[in-house]
Amino acid sequence: MKILNKYTNLLRVMLTIVALSACSQTVLAQQQYSLQDLPAQFNSPASFSLDSDNNILFTSPNLHNQTLVEQGVITKAAAPTIGLIDNNNQLSVWYTFKQQDLEPNSGVVTPMGIAKGPDGNIYIADMQLWFGGESRLLRVNVIDGKAIDVDVVAKGFSFPNAVAWRGNDVFISDTVLSTEKGISTTSGVYKLRLDELSAENPLQISKYQNKNNHDAHLFESFESNGSLGFGANGLAVDGQGNLYTGIMEDGTIYKSTFNKDSSKLETTLFNEGLIASDGIQWDSRSNALYITDLFDNAVYRIDMNGQAKLLAKNGNTDGSNNMLDAPGEVIVRGGIAYVTNFDAAFGTPTMVNTKPDTPFTISVVPIK
Repeated sequence: MKILNKYTNLLRVMLTIVALSACSQTVLAQQQYSLQDLPAQFNSPASFSLDSDNNILFTSPNLHNQTLVEQGVITKAAAPTIGLIDNNNQLSVWYTFKQQDLEPNSGVVTPMGIAKGPDGNIYIADMQLWFGGESRLLRVNVIDGKAIDVDVVAKGFSFPNAVAWRGNDVFISDTVLSTEKGISTTSGVYKLRLDELSAENPLQISKYQNKNNHDAHLFESFESNGSLGFGANGLAVDGQGNLYTGIMEDGTIYKSTFNKDSSKLETTLFNEGLIASDGIQWDSRSNALYITDLFDNAVYRIDMNGQAKLLAKNGNTDGSNNMLDAPGEVIVRGGIAYVTNFDAAFGTPTMVNTKPDTPFTISVVPIK
C-alpha cells in the first residue's frame, strides 16, 4: 500500500503537534473568510452537509499541516475544524475540535464525512487508520444551530469516510477493510440505526475478517482493483431512498435499492468511467447526483439514468481563480455547486495535482 504508507509516514510526524493545537487553538467563530482564500485552519477542506437552516457545513481534517509547517506557510499545526457557509455565502468557523474530542490512543481526530442526522445533530466519520487509534463515528450535539460538544457513538471501523442518512438509518463507507497492493481492495458500507447510537454505550463494530466473517452491520462489501488501496468512498441517498456508493480506485458508482423493511434489495453498477470517484451528493431540485473526480480535477452531474455530464475540469493549479485543486466533494445549494479543494497529491501518473499548496479554497460552479 504505497499510497497509504506515504501518507502514514508524513502524518505521524504531526500527531503531537495536532494534539497540542487542539488544546490551544483560538476559535474565531465570528470572523468571516473568503471561499477563495481560506485560513490555514481549513488547509484540507473535505466533505459537505447542509444543516437544519440550509447552511453548508464542511470538515477540514487539516492533513497538510506538516507539509505547510515545513514550507514555512504556518508555524504550528491547525486543529481539525468544521466550517460554515451561511445563506449569504459568508464563511466562518463552526466548531474547532478540542482536547476532549481526541481519540485516546492516537491523540488525534480526523474528521472526514459529515451529515445531519434526523435528530438535528451532526455526525462525522473520524478516520484513525493512519494514526493507530480506533476509528469512530462522532456526534456533534447541536442546540439552536450551535455545536455544543462531541460524543463517540460508534467505534471499530477501519477507514470510515462518507456518512449519509436514510430515514433513521445511517450509512458509513469504510474505504479499506483489507487490501493487497495491485491485486484487490475490499471495502464496504456499514448501516447503523439511530437508536443504536449512544454516548453512554458506543456501538462496537467488530473487525472485518473476510466476506464470511464480519460485523452484522456491514450492509454491502465491494471488491476493487487494488491500484490505490482505496475502495468505497462517497455516499449519497436520492429522493426515492436509493443509496449510491463511489468506488474510488475503480472510478465507479454503485446503486443499492431497498425492500420495504429497509433491508437491501440489490446493488448494481450505476456509472463508470471516472478515474478516482470521490465525494457524492444528491440535489433535490435537479434530481441528480454530483460527484468529484479527485485525480482528474473534475466535477460531474449524473442523472438518475446514470448518464454523466462534465461541469468543470482543469489542469494542475494551486486553486487560485476558482480553479479546481484535487476536488474532494461537491454540494449544490441554490443553483450553485460548492466544491472542496482537498488538494491531496498521491504522486501517481493518473493524478493531475502534484502537491498541496496555497491558497486553501472552495470553488463555486453555477448549475445551468
